[in-house]
Amino acid sequence: MGNNTYKYIAHSENRNGQEQSMKQHSEGVADLMKSFALTNDFSEIYSCCGLLHDLGKYSKGFQKYIRSNGNKEPHARWGAYMARMNKLINIAFPVIGHHAGLPNRDAMFEDLEICAKDGNRWDEIQRAMEEDKAIIPISDNSPFDKIGDVFQKELFIRLLYSALVDADSLDTERHFEKEQFDARSSKTLDVDPLLTALNKRFESFKQDTPLNALRTNVRLYAQSLANADQGCFSMTLPTGMGKTLTSLNWALHHAKAHPNIKRIVIVLPFISIIDQTANELKNIFKDYDVILEHHSNVIFEEANDEETYCKDSKYLSTENWDYPIVITTAVQFFESLFSNQRSKCRKLHNLQDSIVIFDEIQTLPVNLAECTMKMLNDMLHLCRCSFLFCTATQPDFQTRQDFCGVDKIMPLVENPASIFASTKRVKYNAIDEYQAKSFDSIAEYVVEQKDSVLIVCNTKKKAKALFECLNRKSEIPVLHLSTNMCQIHRMEVINNVRQMLKNGEKLILCSTQLIEAGVDLDFPVVFRELAPLESIIQSAGRCNREGKLDEGQVYLFQLQDPSQPSRQYETFAQYAQLCYKGNERRLSGADFYSEYYTKILSLYVEKDSITSMRKQLMFKDVAGLYHIINSNTITLFIYGYNEESKFLYNEIKDKEYLSRKDYQQIAQYSVQVYEWFMNNNADKIDETPNGVKIWFGAYSKEKGLSNEDEIYYI
Repeated sequence: MGNNTYKYIAHSENRNGQEQSMKQHSEGVADLMKSFALTNDFSEIYSCCGLLHDLGKYSKGFQKYIRSNGNKEPHARWGAYMARMNKLINIAFPVIGHHAGLPNRDAMFEDLEICAKDGNRWDEIQRAMEEDKAIIPISDNSPFDKIGDVFQKELFIRLLYSALVDADSLDTERHFEKEQFDARSSKTLDVDPLLTALNKRFESFKQDTPLNALRTNVRLYAQSLANADQGCFSMTLPTGMGKTLTSLNWALHHAKAHPNIKRIVIVLPFISIIDQTANELKNIFKDYDVILEHHSNVIFEEANDEETYCKDSKYLSTENWDYPIVITTAVQFFESLFSNQRSKCRKLHNLQDSIVIFDEIQTLPVNLAECTMKMLNDMLHLCRCSFLFCTATQPDFQTRQDFCGVDKIMPLVENPASIFASTKRVKYNAIDEYQAKSFDSIAEYVVEQKDSVLIVCNTKKKAKALFECLNRKSEIPVLHLSTNMCQIHRMEVINNVRQMLKNGEKLILCSTQLIEAGVDLDFPVVFRELAPLESIIQSAGRCNREGKLDEGQVYLFQLQDPSQPSRQYETFAQYAQLCYKGNERRLSGADFYSEYYTKILSLYVEKDSITSMRKQLMFKDVAGLYHIINSNTITLFIYGYNEESKFLYNEIKDKEYLSRKDYQQIAQYSVQVYEWFMNNNADKIDETPNGVKIWFGAYSKEKGLSNEDEIYYI
């Protein structure tokens, strides 16, 4: 029997038999929240929110539930009710949503009407508070009232919510899992040793080529602007100019100039780039444990297979990004900004006092550009952040007459046009003036080349068809790359291609767009199906990347097969062609993409409804609409990929619950498919009791997932 010394408890006994009283928990959360406050001016609001959040647990029904497992009773609405009665709507939202998620404004008011009609319950809660001597000082809300506009007020509610759910989780963990709480990282961003390590890497680079000398000049110019006030910056550089280290060097110097900076977050569009970037930075900072990766590929060590809690401090830091340098995906970052869910929003308050580097920012879906930039601009006003947009294809995200974006963007590259001109490494060529060609005729063009060739197609079907054509015609090895192949398979192919190119072996690689951004392969010749402008330029970035040739060759072609990934993709590809047809040299210019992007936003992209929903405090609806990847795909685990996948299947198939580590390992051997594929191949798919869908059909070591007749039997 435990120490039941408290009449009103927030949490039941921990492993030491100790309960947590209401006052212990509410005061513990309030103190943590004060330490997370946006500024000292807001600390009373944060504290009040923490003290109010579990006020409903004073009800008899909840106390009965927590002590003797009675019927669960909602408790979050009562603290929100008290906040509303005191005209603290900004506190009411986080309190009512601290378990279920931030609600829409109307839904919250409906819920609070239930409280207004249940006077007996409210009286009961107040009597219990009085008996427990629970005093909740009602905060002065004037700091919130003074916030610039309704959008920044909406963002403040998100930050307050984030602080509440993080503080609530941490204090609860302190009660139930004290060892885990104590294992959490307390690392800070110590800039000087990191700059010393980074400078050692720069010193190792030879200055024996004009390109390396140019890279150094570009880095030093950006570094000279690091003392600028916090705000939004751009780094527009051609591929191969070392943006990763140049941008990080600027960020560390910028952090040194602004001591409030607590962390640097690097946001990348694809997991393949994350692996490269993280490995490079871990190598540079090998003497300092400062890099936290947060994405589906990283697998953390668990305490043991039986425990659901992981004692790895890095794993714990992925919950709230409390680490000096965080590397994550665009999906994880942006969807957290617009989410209304506890787990996704928990990290948001730790973006205060941070530098965020966005690599390949042009991959942000155009329909989300305006609402995303509006949110980032609100963060610039409220959170003491600095943002850096890095890419060879820089969109114009600055506010203008028909676009509500970032107020001001300061360039960190002195003269992009001259850098693009001096690093021009490819010539763009139109195949037969863009007349539509058959797969056979494009394959003929390819096999006539004397060097290795990369071909990039717009769909998996086309990449596969060209691969099969070339396999029949080519005397040199032909490889294939698409998302029909599981993650581990794709990395094997990329590493194989990289080694073959390094050895001087000739090859042909047929790929979908997944090759475009961040995969640092270097081909002398690239063939690219007509596509939106950023895709063409990014594909060309895989051609003569290291400048070993006087001029690489990029061939643009159109296929007779009219299928495209989407109608929007096709429209943008057609508009891009109108812009450069007959003057392909424009594709090498620094400003061309920005002009194109501005035009497609005004001509083809409808105004989003997300920003207007933010204005109305419709948190749930905003979260439902904001998706970086709009895909209704289903994950299939490939049983027959290799012996390791078969072993993993046998490890997981009978588990009642899968751990995070299990899911991460499953992802390595999985392919995303559409529902029609599931329906057409139902006889080759099974589902484990714990919900993993298994593919027992054929899987080609050349093309990946196949719906041919071969089936693996266990």
